[in-house]
Amino acid sequence: MHRIRRLGQVARRGGALLRNRLDRRSFAARCNDDPAALDAPVALYFADGPENLYQLHQWDRVLAALPWPVVVIAARPDTGRRVLDETSLPVFFAPGSSYLEALVARGRLQVVAYVNHLPLNFRMLRFASPVHVHLGHGESDKDSSVTNQNKAYDRVLVAGAAARARIAGALREFDAAAHVREVGRPQLDLDYPGAPGWPDDGRTRVLYAPTWEGDRASMAYGSVASHGVALVRSLVDDPRYRVIYRPHPRTGVQDPSYAAADRRIRALLAERGSDHLVDTGPYGWQWAFADVCVTDLSSVAYDWLATGKPMLVTVPTEARTTLPPSLFLDEVPRLEAADAPHAAAILDRPWPRERMRELSEAYFGDTAPGASTARFVAALDEAIRLASVPVGPTSAAGPADED
Repeated sequence: MHRIRRLGQVARRGGALLRNRLDRRSFAARCNDDPAALDAPVALYFADGPENLYQLHQWDRVLAALPWPVVVIAARPDTGRRVLDETSLPVFFAPGSSYLEALVARGRLQVVAYVNHLPLNFRMLRFASPVHVHLGHGESDKDSSVTNQNKAYDRVLVAGAAARARIAGALREFDAAAHVREVGRPQLDLDYPGAPGWPDDGRTRVLYAPTWEGDRASMAYGSVASHGVALVRSLVDDPRYRVIYRPHPRTGVQDPSYAAADRRIRALLAERGSDHLVDTGPYGWQWAFADVCVTDLSSVAYDWLATGKPMLVTVPTEARTTLPPSLFLDEVPRLEAADAPHAAAILDRPWPRERMRELSEAYFGDTAPGASTARFVAALDEAIRLASVPVGPTSAAGPADED
């Protein structure tokens, strides 16, 4: 069965490649003469497929609200079409280097932002004239947060002091003072549609938002297969709770046991009718709507930390999973797989509110409304101004001293 499933995935990828090749000319004609795409001073470069657009969606509304026009540079027609359908941002289609050369030669592009460390990013990074800014797609203590790939960017925008210390303590010959800027979490400053019309009836709304299984054992932070079914059953069997189940979009892609557990959780919630919700829509409204969050070591956990509301973070069962040093994980309440059947009772325990507020400050800085957005705009404004500074020995410190 697993082999058949893998063959199906290969066939679908092959079909997508063929469709993208056939669609290149028509999609370029649709996008690449649009002045909104050609003249934007800020771009988000996204060379991945549509299955990973959740990374871009972390930032699309934040970027659309900036005081400068922003364009998404897409390398695939299927990705670009989805961006046009699902965001308000224009798209420039660049399936190869010649397209990027034409866009950079036009001279309007000053800053290029990135939300992942995809190897194809180097197709864009080779251009020296724009300032290259890494955004990532969420704060976390995952091992991938301290990648040496951060050195490729002129600026690395992080959430707060914890991320700066994490990077500075892990990378050799990396000047964090010069390259890292703390911007908080500007996503938290926005209002998000999509919340269900549940009445405020006194029941506790629990967001269970697990991550996926990962593509290797060291990144196996997901809890769907180990905790999920028992956790959700414990909550739906207790009339005090309503569950919002939000699985990661890639759940079950690598491991059939995750796909099977996901189906069981969905079936369990469906049996209980409209009291609970399987959430596959936009992300963001959950922060204000839910009362409690149960999640894994992922950006969801850190987003939730900034709300100051109660949470549990699961403990991975894969022995080879990397658990880096983490102030957050040292102090946030954890949920072992063996305790998942008792999750409803565990959520009754006292919540260390004051300590969580201190942790939120360490990870995000000031989270007062608008504070993160102001820092993010200031960091991009600095990058735009840097793009106009001539490159060379006199660009930063003036003429070199003569002997």
